[in-house]
Amino acid sequence: MRADGLGDPVAGLTPAPDRPGIWTAGPAEGIPLVLVHGIRVSARMWDPHAHRLAPRFRITAPDLPGHGTQRDRTFSLEEAVERVGLAVDEAALATGRRPLVAGGSLGGYVALAYGAAHPDRAAAVLAQGSTARPDRMTGFVYRTIARAIWGLGPARAARLNDRALQRRLPPDSYRAVMAGGLTMHAFVEVVEDLTRRDFLNVAGRCRLPVLFVNARSDRLFRAQEREFLRAVRATGGYARLFHVPGAHDMSISDPAAFAGIVERGYELLSGARPDAFITGPEGTSP
Repeated sequence: MRADGLGDPVAGLTPAPDRPGIWTAGPAEGIPLVLVHGIRVSARMWDPHAHRLAPRFRITAPDLPGHGTQRDRTFSLEEAVERVGLAVDEAALATGRRPLVAGGSLGGYVALAYGAAHPDRAAAVLAQGSTARPDRMTGFVYRTIARAIWGLGPARAARLNDRALQRRLPPDSYRAVMAGGLTMHAFVEVVEDLTRRDFLNVAGRCRLPVLFVNARSDRLFRAQEREFLRAVRATGGYARLFHVPGAHDMSISDPAAFAGIVERGYELLSGARPDAFITGPEGTSP
């Protein structure tokens, strides 16, 4: 039994029956939470977070196209939003409530795009490290990295990335990331797709409550944070911005800190917009 009386931590993510590339953890009575992974990794990166967040939260995590079990599918933002939609549907069906959709970096951009496309399905969005326009300087930096990966070849790039991650990540996070595998070809696909997008426009179309979270030191991805905040608010949406210690990749480099952000984010968002969290999809009661 945990000290907070919420029961023992779960073992980690397991495949959802009859839902390829969808992973779950935690009991149906837990708070529904959809976690969206970052670039080149997979839903398995959330294993350390499942240990920390369940059983208070009931977690659903999709593999995005080009990643994990979906590595043979070409990445596009539209298909990524569709994959998140499958996870949201699974979470709502299992719990009878709308989930919070949270992600870091790529996962934050996809979560924001899901909120813009489907305002009646989820409760709110938490986006960490996702407030730079990919069609501006951030995109230029990532296109440069993508060209380097293309030059090295995906296999060699994956080996180098593996070594770097082993040095940087805590052991539980490294094991989780490698359990789902690295898909370096997806890095190139994601960069090619997202650098064509106007994510300020996406933010302006998001009708869900949004919590933007950025590491103080993450200057690259904080570049347009105030513009993203204003874009959501301009159409009457609820949006807040918080700065925290850590790095851009905190979702894998510091799972404990990211899990804490999710917990605090849920408390803030559910307090600000309680109706979104106590009703089921399309406004129905659970």
